[in-house]
Amino acid sequence: MRRLTHQYIFRALTVAAISFLAYRLLRRAAMTAPRTIVVGGGLAGLSAAHTALENGAIVVLLDKKPALGGNSVKASSGINGAGTAAQKEQNITDSPEIFYNDTLASARDLARTHLIKALTDHSVPTLEWLTNNFGVDLSLVAQLGGHSVPRTHRGKGGAPGWAMTSALVKKLEAQPERATILKGAKVVKLLREGGRVTGVEYEVGGEKKTEEGSVVIATGGYAADYAEGGYLSQFRPELLAVPTTNGDHATGDGHRLAVSIGGALCDMDQVQVHPTGFVDPKDPSAKTKFLAAEALRGVGGILIDKDGVRFVDELERRDTVTEKMREVAKAGRAPIRLLLNPEAAKTLEAHVGFYKSKGLMREYESAAALAEDAKIPLANLEATFDAQRSYAKGLTQDPFGKTNHTNAVYTLDEPLLVAEMTPVVHYTMGGIVVDEDARVLNTDGTPIPGLFAAGEAIGGVHGRNRLGGSSLLEAVVFGRLAGKSSTAR
Repeated sequence: MRRLTHQYIFRALTVAAISFLAYRLLRRAAMTAPRTIVVGGGLAGLSAAHTALENGAIVVLLDKKPALGGNSVKASSGINGAGTAAQKEQNITDSPEIFYNDTLASARDLARTHLIKALTDHSVPTLEWLTNNFGVDLSLVAQLGGHSVPRTHRGKGGAPGWAMTSALVKKLEAQPERATILKGAKVVKLLREGGRVTGVEYEVGGEKKTEEGSVVIATGGYAADYAEGGYLSQFRPELLAVPTTNGDHATGDGHRLAVSIGGALCDMDQVQVHPTGFVDPKDPSAKTKFLAAEALRGVGGILIDKDGVRFVDELERRDTVTEKMREVAKAGRAPIRLLLNPEAAKTLEAHVGFYKSKGLMREYESAAALAEDAKIPLANLEATFDAQRSYAKGLTQDPFGKTNHTNAVYTLDEPLLVAEMTPVVHYTMGGIVVDEDARVLNTDGTPIPGLFAAGEAIGGVHGRNRLGGSSLLEAVVFGRLAGKSSTAR
């Protein structure tokens, strides 16, 4: 009995010694590990946080709102990838080079080739990271405006932005020993020692606190900065009267932080006005509107004027479609409506169900019912639908140059889903100047040590126009680049 007692005591002491040693080793590792502070809890910030963790860092994520997600949770069309497994399964030929050329053409004279290359070269590994590490479904592929091939990926469920963001939030919250998440915490100052950024000062619960570490700015854009003297007022005052799709957090906070220590900004007048925002029949003058995802047009939706006549290639670049809509409205041919036939609606069943539940999209039993309600000549709708069938069968060419005629057959006796559309301030292409490693540059073009940025907070990636599906891609690509760079010794 005494011998067994001695053995038990010996084993207990051994386990205790090993546990204590492991604790010391873990504590030492934590003390010597790099520390990354991520400012902003949207997809870019979450991607930076996870990548910093993968590279051995201790992470603190700060967001001024009471919930994470930012505008990323609203993104509804998908994420671009060029040369993916999903494309190959659907016999879609694509490559980073083709994607690069499409993005270059969209950016036009403001193209920064090194940033475009970083975006397009990283698209496939980015989608694989989301799928393999977080279980995000990206199996469906659609073609959006300005793309030469279908490359915008989404899953079979709801909005892809929500699917990605919620998956990353869930996994980050499951690592409290290495990742601290602070909500309702607004960063007000970058701390420096010498020329290096060494941390942040932030406000939470009425108190000011500090955190030390490298800093990643991922605070989003300024498409809701309607304040007097704000960025929209400074750079695009004519847009102050245009509604926005952005949450009230998108006020350029990160831009001001970077500028406060000499960081450079670029392309601040480049603000994307998305052509299709929903006009809510219950509140048509609302300043904030739901986005009508470009995917609605990608799967076959068409735009008509008040007389039932098409006026544009629905899959042209966003800036082109917006300009055509403005011309139509100026000519007195508003309201502009988006139409979906049953095949197109079924393809985006989850999206359509959400829009209908919000009262933004109405179903008519036939074209005659729409014509009667909207005072549209039925003969005009018939002519528009006949032309659509002709384009789809290859008998005639679309006068607006449209070549993708997915779900293009519309008939008078089938149900129609209909919604009124208006252009909306959607995305800011301008922002903080970074290099291809997501390092923030000062006004002389050199990196500011310890400071990185990603997502809509950065500028120069898209030039004059952002392609649909590239905002989520930019968030993850540059979020991952920033997270990795922030851990470099």
